[in-house]
Amino acid sequence: MITATPPKEQRGTTTGLYRGIAVVFFALAAAIAIFSAYVVFSRAEIVVLSDQEETEGDFIIDITMQATEGEVNGGVYEISKKVSQAFPATSVVTIDLRAEGRVRITSSLSRSQTLVATTRLLTPDGLLFRIDKTVAVPAFGSASVDIYADEPGEGGAIGDATFTIPGLNPGTRQHFTVETIDPLVSGQREVRMVTATDIIKAEELLEERLRAELSDVMREKAREDGVPRTGELFRFETTRQESDVAAGEEADEFRMNVAVIGSGVFFDRDELRGQVRQLLEDRLSYDRSLLHLNEADLLMEVEKCDLLGRRANIRVVAAGTAILSDDAHGLDPDKITGVTIDAAKEYLESLDGVSSASVKLKPFWSRRLPNVADHIEVEVR
Repeated sequence: MITATPPKEQRGTTTGLYRGIAVVFFALAAAIAIFSAYVVFSRAEIVVLSDQEETEGDFIIDITMQATEGEVNGGVYEISKKVSQAFPATSVVTIDLRAEGRVRITSSLSRSQTLVATTRLLTPDGLLFRIDKTVAVPAFGSASVDIYADEPGEGGAIGDATFTIPGLNPGTRQHFTVETIDPLVSGQREVRMVTATDIIKAEELLEERLRAELSDVMREKAREDGVPRTGELFRFETTRQESDVAAGEEADEFRMNVAVIGSGVFFDRDELRGQVRQLLEDRLSYDRSLLHLNEADLLMEVEKCDLLGRRANIRVVAAGTAILSDDAHGLDPDKITGVTIDAAKEYLESLDGVSSASVKLKPFWSRRLPNVADHIEVEVR
């Protein structure tokens, strides 16, 4: 059988057609591959800078030996102690002395006359003096006795003088003459005096000493019991503070008595920090998260101690900084899939609480965000 051979021109046309179909096929395949790779490997990294706002809260946190959810592991102790110590008076003052001298009392009575201590003697110009002890003046005789000015100071230093005895009735008084033997002179002397400042400083010193001693004792008890001690709080109450010499009294020294009762709460500081952070975050709105806790500004104090229950309540005042949450509704990647970089930035920066936004695409030549939300990563700072 004889087979017909197509002309040469026809064979060339057929071959070119097949080659064109193959080229188109491979081009389509390459385009599909490139598109598939773009879809698979395209990524968008978005950094949102959030406005920061301060937040704070006042919380009561329970400390106990057997902590449950919402409580912190720790222990509670209470102990008291008293101390007594002598302190020197620091104030030296100069005081005026009463003028002193000696007189002779002469009587022309026919009977003896007893003059009791502090009997008044009066000078002609009205200055008052007193005898310092009881004396009996014999009939038609005399007696000597020391006297002193009624008021301290230089006013009583009158030297030699004569006196009357105003306490005697006029009829008896005229039978007595009183005149100085030793002139009346005065002076000064330095004395130590306890001041209010002395007492206050003594109180403070002893209170500080007792607080330190009580703190050490409670720390040792907590160590022996195996209680967490990375955090500690103390509360002290002074139950007695008294001096055996009142302020303003003359004395070389005084004794201060002080008694203090102390409460100590020991706890795991990391657990407490975690509780505070969680409580502070719980106060935020749904679209906000806590960026950081201002630990340096934490204020803590012992609110209440239950020694029988081995637990305590701690009042904590905390502050922190909040930013937009990654889960904020407006930051849902579905809202910016397939849009341009400029459109994505414009949208994000229009959201309440966003100060700025930056967009980085992979591959670098991409101009639109991925069409797949899972390929868009949003980070809030």
